[in-house]
Amino acid sequence: MKLILAFSILFLSCIYGASSDSRFFTAMYSLGDSYIDAGNFVIMAAALVPPFPSWHDRLPYGMTFFGHPTGRLSDGRNTIDFIGVNFAVGGAPVIDVDYFERNNIVQFKLLNNSLSVQLGWFEELRPVICNKTETSGCGGCFSKALFFVGEFGVNDYNFLWFAGKTEDEVMSHVPTVVQNIATAVEALHYGTEGVLIRRTPLIS
Repeated sequence: MKLILAFSILFLSCIYGASSDSRFFTAMYSLGDSYIDAGNFVIMAAALVPPFPSWHDRLPYGMTFFGHPTGRLSDGRNTIDFIGVNFAVGGAPVIDVDYFERNNIVQFKLLNNSLSVQLGWFEELRPVICNKTETSGCGGCFSKALFFVGEFGVNDYNFLWFAGKTEDEVMSHVPTVVQNIATAVEALHYGTEGVLIRRTPLIS
């Protein structure tokens, strides 16, 4: 993740210093899945041996704005491209992936990209951002930051449905999904003024 985040880190270091008095958010950190993934899935999938199959690293993805695929599951830019760091990875579940593999819920290798993993990436990056934006530690480093927690849960439920689990079996996982999201949101409170949680789309 170091290379893909490098530019964003440098960009954020400039933004924080220039906008300390603004009432608006000056930076954004996103955790999520394919709805906002800007290419992390393709990078992670290519690193596996054998490479994990990917379908969004080819046209028509990217044909409108970039003119070529960029690994994102959209056809243009997101706001976070300009003012943030994007940890989102397509296919990311809330529950750690080893649970689905250990219980034979999926019959293929999953990328290690769950909510807790993405939160871990942020924790690794946090001291770097603070060192670049404040000389006195992490005090108010994130006071003008918006944390976006994407529509987590969709992939968890889809894994279970596709494995032939009953409605009751799927529903039994809801408390775990909700609790994991709540725990992650609480962990993101670093004096920030905003945490945005996007609800899980309807699944039928």
